[in-house]
Amino acid sequence: MENLMIATNAVVPFMVYIAFGAISKKLGLVKESFLRELNGVIFKVFFPFIMFNNLYDADFSSIMSAGYVLFAMVATLVVIALSFTIVPLFVKENPRRGVVIQAVFRSNSVLFAIPLAASVLGDEASAKCSIIVAFLVPMYNVFSVMILEYFRGGKPSAGKIVLNVLKNPLIVGAIAGAIFNMLPITMPESLATPITQLSNLATPMALFVLGGTLHLSSLRKDWLPIAIGTSLKLVIMPGIIALLMAKIGYAPAEFFAVFCMFATPVAAASFPMAQSMDADADLAGEYVVVSTLLSIVTIFVWILVLKNAGWI
Repeated sequence: MENLMIATNAVVPFMVYIAFGAISKKLGLVKESFLRELNGVIFKVFFPFIMFNNLYDADFSSIMSAGYVLFAMVATLVVIALSFTIVPLFVKENPRRGVVIQAVFRSNSVLFAIPLAASVLGDEASAKCSIIVAFLVPMYNVFSVMILEYFRGGKPSAGKIVLNVLKNPLIVGAIAGAIFNMLPITMPESLATPITQLSNLATPMALFVLGGTLHLSSLRKDWLPIAIGTSLKLVIMPGIIALLMAKIGYAPAEFFAVFCMFATPVAAASFPMAQSMDADADLAGEYVVVSTLLSIVTIFVWILVLKNAGWI
């Protein structure tokens, strides 16, 4: 029951934000056209602050002495490469290809993985998870931008893709954060506080917009890619990662910190990004909602499995 409550407490806030958006549109408080415009603002203004914070707070020196961080990064790169190779063989529409690939590798790490690690194994696992997030979230965003740009209306030249990636608001935020990280000065509190607060607004606002623009009627026609994507995201990939880490012999805190990065649902940021980059935003939103709901069950089951196996 305790493990079920941990999973439920991680999921319910997301569903509240989504339901609030859906109810607001149903009552006529907001129009879908306004929400879609707001979604563009979230992507171009608020999400860059998340990227800035992640890179500004990252301890780049820690990666050299943290094998579990390198494992998580390499595993993510392998998942991205395999998805990029395999998904286009089965998904024929370019606007959908990038969305499916993104759903397979991109986790809601900040709002799911860190609280989950803290709830199950305490501060040590939470701290290790935070270190991983500092490196993986920028990777998620950089590769998501590259993949969605690649599949945007065909296959442009490599130079055009690189230029468009560098102009992406998330990448601009990441570059700015990395630059400030390397400067020999500390950002004053008067600037750090509003930046943090703006970044904290991004996910609740994105989920509110998702709730107001999601058309559940399309779930029926999208059931196959959703079933495949969520199965890979919540069951198959976490299982493979768990077996590999058990083989290597990671300590429980490191094991679970990495595992949380692969077993949590699709990142909420994938929805506004897909919509802003001419991908199938409806499918991206469905992945967020369905994987978030199903994670109540899968996270609960995974915790039981890992504890019974003695891995955490």
